[in-house]
Amino acid sequence: MKKIFYILFAMCLGLSVGAEDLQSIPYKNIKEETKLKVFEDTWTSKVERKDTDYFIKFISDGTGSYSEFYNSDGSFAFNTGCQYEFIYKGDLIGYSNQDLKFYDFTLADGELTRRELSLEEVQTLFPDYKIIKISEFSPNTNSLKIKKEKLNFKIIVLNDTDRNFYHYSFSSGNAKFKTYPLAGFIDVKKKGMIQFSHFGENTDNFPWYILLIR
Repeated sequence: MKKIFYILFAMCLGLSVGAEDLQSIPYKNIKEETKLKVFEDTWTSKVERKDTDYFIKFISDGTGSYSEFYNSDGSFAFNTGCQYEFIYKGDLIGYSNQDLKFYDFTLADGELTRRELSLEEVQTLFPDYKIIKISEFSPNTNSLKIKKEKLNFKIIVLNDTDRNFYHYSFSSGNAKFKTYPLAGFIDVKKKGMIQFSHFGENTDNFPWYILLIR
């Protein structure tokens, strides 16, 4: 019965947000062609004219574009595999819209190391957001019931699995919400059912996830 209900829901599903509804997060994305340097494990975008050792950010041209960084001489340095980066207390933090994960980047001897942030670290970055893990959704229905805790109810869907979420997005036929440049973030305005899916699909490769906001 539940399966039939979800199928009917998917058939009448409509997007509830537009580009004008995009929210911003507390940390500004490092723009393309921004210069960065790192000194004693501290990242900064304050690069002076006299500096000769720095990196420049560019966006890759391929499908699922991610950030690439080049040395000051134009040679390739590294890529983050992320679509959004910011500096927090001297740390370079990246977010992958495909992974729904945050990463911390360190550079030593020319080698970039990527470390996934823990749930506790993400909560510290975003204290006003409720974090929901992918593993919390029912394995039978891929649904999760949660209570709308306050008027400005912000949610982060954080991936604690090895699943990929390329081209996933939120949609709904009755709930109202606003989206962010970060794929797993929403600001719920009105209770209802919200679907997180790959173009509305529900398959083994691309299962949908249903949030029941009460």
